[in-house]
Amino acid sequence: MKENNKNSHSPKHFLVFKILGILFLIASIVGIVISFINFGNFDSNAFMIGGVIGSFGFVLGIVFLYIGFFPAISKLSVKTAKYVQEINKDDLQTIASNSADISKDAITKTAKAVKSGLEETKFCKYCGEAISKDSAYCSKCGKKQSE
Repeated sequence: MKENNKNSHSPKHFLVFKILGILFLIASIVGIVISFINFGNFDSNAFMIGGVIGSFGFVLGIVFLYIGFFPAISKLSVKTAKYVQEINKDDLQTIASNSADISKDAITKTAKAVKSGLEETKFCKYCGEAISKDSAYCSKCGKKQSE
């Protein structure tokens, strides 16, 4: 029973924030109008007061509207995530399937390729084969490498 009572107060609670948000935005507009009317009359406090009302009204209006619409924004975010997931379901399944097919041999080959990429090499002067930088003889043609 508390669950229903809690849910019945929730919309009213957020409605109050929506109303406050709109009122603060209206106050913001009034403050901006006051500032523009008194622009140039910097001896008057009305210009400064209008600017303060406009600034704070705008910030508080946006904050209260965000809080008031938070449940709707949350629902929209969840729906959007579910929609994107549903659209990409086949691609996600393919990626998961391909990732699961990685074998020990593939990892070993990748590690060897990385390791060989890190070794310093030179090329045989006779046949062009890549050989270790320290090799005195070519592993393919067997000819001595002169320094």
